[in-house]
Amino acid sequence: MQNRKLWRVVLPVVGGLLAGVGWLMMEQPHRDVGSEAPAFQMVPAELVGLLSQGDSVAAPYLNSVVELYAVVDADDGKRATFEGGVVASWDTIRPHPLLEAGTLLRVKGRVTGYDDLFEEVRMDGLVVVETPDR
Repeated sequence: MQNRKLWRVVLPVVGGLLAGVGWLMMEQPHRDVGSEAPAFQMVPAELVGLLSQGDSVAAPYLNSVVELYAVVDADDGKRATFEGGVVASWDTIRPHPLLEAGTLLRVKGRVTGYDDLFEEVRMDGLVVVETPDR
């Protein structure tokens, strides 16, 4: 009898604690790529070459913030394409300029993967670091 009363108290308390921990883990803030320091700095062709070599070489770069010194190939306001084979989605929180093709600039973003079919690197959270003077 005493054991049954104990379970009626302990089970809801443990269940409530597990639900609370789960809720706190799900409600963490999103990663702010724009405020993070880049782990690597390179040009798009170098990044594409590294990620095309396979998973063992690509592992340090995946989910890392990478700063690129790149030339814009195209920009539609949601996604920018850079010469050398990098396609990146803009950060949705920060405002960004609409870039013209041929613009040379420094950008950074999080590497999300390599597309074997199109032979291009995918990035997200793209922000402009610096636009060199012309």
